[in-house]
This record gives sequence, structure tokens and C-alpha cells, in this order.
Amino acid sequence: MAVENKEVLGAVAVTENRGGDIVAFAGQFEKAAADSNGSIYRLFKVNKNMVPVRIDINCDAITGATDYDLGLYETVENGGAVKDKDVFMASANLSAGKAIGSEQNGLASLTVGNVGKQVYVLAGETGDTGSSEYDVALTADTAGTGAGTIAVRAIFAKTA
Repeated sequence: MAVENKEVLGAVAVTENRGGDIVAFAGQFEKAAADSNGSIYRLFKVNKNMVPVRIDINCDAITGATDYDLGLYETVENGGAVKDKDVFMASANLSAGKAIGSEQNGLASLTVGNVGKQVYVLAGETGDTGSSEYDVALTADTAGTGAGTIAVRAIFAKTA
């Protein structure tokens, strides 16, 4: 089995309203049967001043995929280090699959006190310093032995 650490959505579809207030991300990738525990699937980049509004995760049933986190990492260009790997979602079980209409809540771990906070705050920065953008990444703590498609849709709000 292989531990993966790769960008998986590539040129993801980005939709932005002309007012510049909302950015939406949507895409899917294949989790291979050989992917190991500790694999990091870098989904998309977000600007440090964005605010998460909604993240939905859908997937095929993936045998043994019982512990996945969704969080923030430095971009690969900035070293790729973890900032908070489960700030958005912790220990999600993807083994049963989630069809459209029964999404996994990608913001399930976001505390009430963190709703409306900018990404740099959620990444643990104490001021509006540090990186200008971060990777939103799915981390496989228990990757499972099955293969399957994982789809992610996310909405972030732009701030100043």
C-alpha cells in the first residue's frame, strides 16, 4: 500500500459571482485500493481571508474507509505542513458511502465559536500574517482497502 500526498482535484471548477462574494469548488477524485493510512488528498486552495460556509462530501462505499479528517495544510509550494488536519471534519466514516442528498457534513467539527472566522484563524495563525493561501485536504487516518470515487462541493465567502 502507498501513502499518498497529492493534489487530487487538479483544475477544479471554480464559480464566483460577479460581486466577488462567494467562491464555490466542486470536483471528484479516485481513492485507490492501494492508498495507505496517512494519505493526504489536497482538494483545493483557499485564500487566507476566506470564510467556510458549506462543505459537502459524497462518495462510493469504500471498504474500511472508517476514519477521514478534513482540514487545512500549508500549500505544497509552502512546504505542505499540516496546520489543523481536522478543523472542519474529524473521524468521518466513508465506508458506507454517501449519495447526493445524504452528504457527509464537511464542516461537522467546526465549533460554534469558529463559525464566520477566516481561514487563517482556523489554521491557527494569531494575526493576518503567514501564508496567503492554504490547501483544504482530506486525510485518511484509516484509508481502507477499497477503491472508490470521492466528490467534494464547497462554498467559501470572500472577505477583505
